Amino acid sequence: MRSKTDGPRAIFGVPVVLTSAEVSVLTRDLAQMWLLTYGSLPGALIGDKEVCRRFFDPLVRGQSLRDRLASLPPTPHDLFRRLSRFGSPLVTDVGEGALIIGVEGRLVFEILKQEDLSDGHVVLSQSVTSAAEREALNLYRDWSSGRLVQVVELRTGQGREVMQAIAVGLAISILVNRSDSPERAVPQWDNRDPEGGPLNRAIFAGAERFAELVSGNRRGRSQHQQQLISGYALTEARRRLAHRLVIEKRDHEKGRLYIPQKYRHDVVAFLGRDLARRPSLNHDRLASAFDQLVAAFRASAGQLAYESVAFDRPADTHALRGQLLDAFDKSREELASFA
Repeated sequence: MRSKTDGPRAIFGVPVVLTSAEVSVLTRDLAQMWLLTYGSLPGALIGDKEVCRRFFDPLVRGQSLRDRLASLPPTPHDLFRRLSRFGSPLVTDVGEGALIIGVEGRLVFEILKQEDLSDGHVVLSQSVTSAAEREALNLYRDWSSGRLVQVVELRTGQGREVMQAIAVGLAISILVNRSDSPERAVPQWDNRDPEGGPLNRAIFAGAERFAELVSGNRRGRSQHQQQLISGYALTEARRRLAHRLVIEKRDHEKGRLYIPQKYRHDVVAFLGRDLARRPSLNHDRLASAFDQLVAAFRASAGQLAYESVAFDRPADTHALRGQLLDAFDKSREELASFA
């Protein structure tokens, strides 16, 4: 029951009791506001809600948002005055004489355009307004948790995109080298350092060959990309493997890269599961890609030995090969069962 202190019921600042004339004016104003904000008249609701991300998605970059706000036309004075009295969240004042409309305004427009105006007045029901409020709440919840969901999907191998093959190859190269502790970690040398270029090329030799065979594309990467300090492959591997790929830094020393022994099984399972999501890849092709990674890696191992970071051991590498292929086969069977 509503108390005497409660004000008139409203939906996003709009009273639920309106005259037919007020509904007509507000519907027209919201449509015009949508055109000014997004460059077209309202369309299908499901698509228009996505369009609202341009201004209201919490993940939108600050510079992109500033550029979009700067490109807005000023809101006509009469339209500004009429809509401003409803305030936020129906419309938002973004300064310099401009308003923008978002999810709430679009939902109100959707409600009003479906109302029957023949009685001279409209009363929006509690069920209709509550449904709109829930829809807005759920949408903002989805947006606000978007980054969390994205990170979780990446680190669990459930993201829409598979891990880049060069990053998979890099992770396998680290495993082949048995860099699973600080003592056997690979130093992060920059290519500009005297030792850096040869060392990075040695580590990436196998990863590049693996990527060529798995993806079917032969594309050489720049020296900037082929390094363990800031290259794309390392960035992608860290995004996917998260805490399981460790970079340890001590004082002003170079960082040291390794996959801790306790995460070795998890990483192999993750890589096998990710590789299994590639329709064109099969068991034999993956086995060949692994073998050629190892061959290229060992051909360059002289530089690793020179830097005292070569720890490959044939028996361990053979076991790793079997574990990766088993993880791939198991994941491929699981995917087939869901197809």
